Amino acid sequence: MARIFDKLKNRVRKITRRMDRYQEAITFAEAGQTNHAQQMVHEKEQHRSPGKLLVVGRESIFNKEVIDYALDMAQRLSYEILALNTAPLTCETFNLLPAERSKVCQEFKTLTEKNIKHFQQEAQKRSIPFAHVIKFSEKEQALAEITREFGDIEFVVSDTEHERTVERIAQGERPKQDIYVYSLV
Repeated sequence: MARIFDKLKNRVRKITRRMDRYQEAITFAEAGQTNHAQQMVHEKEQHRSPGKLLVVGRESIFNKEVIDYALDMAQRLSYEILALNTAPLTCETFNLLPAERSKVCQEFKTLTEKNIKHFQQEAQKRSIPFAHVIKFSEKEQALAEITREFGDIEFVVSDTEHERTVERIAQGERPKQDIYVYSLV
């Protein structure tokens, strides 16, 4: 809980500093120093790092709808895309066959790198900064690791879980593809 409040306090501080900077620029503009005011605003915009949009795939693949949505969102908001593939290949899974773990991990990595190419090429066409990460852990644990490694992730875009689609079909609903977007505080 304290971690959430720390993040909120940091965001409030950033917003306060940004507002102070804009207020200072407004003051210069009102005093007739429009060139200096514009320079202050443009300097701040140039130093601002783009936000990060984390796109979580379903194991080794990314759904076409998720890719399209993430690319559009990143382009509109000038965000970087950080694509994440996860596989729960923990040590407990391979206690009996430790030699097989590295083989399975390598096969997963190869398959994932093959599947990410289209996403990466589309991002390059749109001049969107793109990075790809593979984690061999559960999604929740991978998300925590990514947040520690890459800093502030503004939004998370993810595909639905397969089981949820199967449950809806069993209940008589038509299958449809949902996309989930989360804001990280």
